[in-house]
Amino acid sequence: MINETRREIVTTNFKIYKAIADEAHEKMVHLMEMGRRPNPEGSGRWTITRDPNMTSFKHAIISIVFTGVWLDACLHLLLVRKCGKSEFEKMKLDKPGKTYEIKLKLLGCTDEKMIADVERFREMRNSLVHEKAYFDREITIAQNEASVAQEMLIRIEKYFMEQCTL
Repeated sequence: MINETRREIVTTNFKIYKAIADEAHEKMVHLMEMGRRPNPEGSGRWTITRDPNMTSFKHAIISIVFTGVWLDACLHLLLVRKCGKSEFEKMKLDKPGKTYEIKLKLLGCTDEKMIADVERFREMRNSLVHEKAYFDREITIAQNEASVAQEMLIRIEKYFMEQCTL
């Protein structure tokens, strides 16, 4: 990536993080499709094959984690590009509490659905990745959340590409 203001090359792996998230999501979807068969009675229902190694779950977690890594890297690059490295560091945007939502707003994003989506993603990702033994919370199905995260990633990428900033 080239910083347009100073024409210097910026080395980044954010496209690799997206590729990892995308590939893990594709593998998860494939495994889920391979693990289900129509019921023989023709009821329109499916029989789900047990996955003792939880392979689709593992790929869902990989997809979610790397969607978060991609989002962090993407927002960091966009903010540094917008305000400069020294101003970025002064604002302490890499410190705890500086959420995806705050960063999107600093980038001028006014899409309330996108802001709500990243807030939901952040909370869900933290819940899955930093699991606690709470018995009263709703069960999160990682495969469903990975698909929601994938949709969010695509929307954010499209949003910033349309503004010619990615």
